[in-house]
Order: sequence, then structure tokens, then C-alpha cells
Amino acid sequence: MNKLKSLSFSGNNEIYGSIPDGIWNLTSLEVLAFAHTQLTGEIPSEIGNLTNLTSLILFDTQLYGSIPTEIGGLI
Repeated sequence: MNKLKSLSFSGNNEIYGSIPDGIWNLTSLEVLAFAHTQLTGEIPSEIGNLTNLTSLILFDTQLYGSIPTEIGGLI
């Protein structure tokens, strides 16, 4: 069972491209932070897999598009 509660890549300019697919398997995450990175693309609907997520920090990235409706189902 996965027990990782918090994951932050914030402030790391070496993080670029889309959000890595493996993140969506970390279902115990409560905090996910990618602020001040070079992430691009859209936030995928798989974010709904993170059912324990209480804090999502994505400011100062290059992400674009609509906010997935699956976010509304999170805590």
C-alpha cells in the first residue's frame, strides 16, 4: 500500500513537460505541489484518482486548459 502523503517539486526549473503519469497512482497523497516549474499541457482527468488530495499547488507553471471536473469529487 502506498503511504506517501506529500510530494513537492516546487521551485525546480528542471521539471518540465506534462505531469508524470505515475503521479496518479499515488492515491494516499494529500498534498501535491508543482509551483514554479516548467510543466506544460493540461491537468488530466486522472487527478480524480487522488481521492485523499486536500492541497493542489500548480501556480507559476505553463499548464493550460480547463480544470477537470474530477477535481470537484476530491476532498
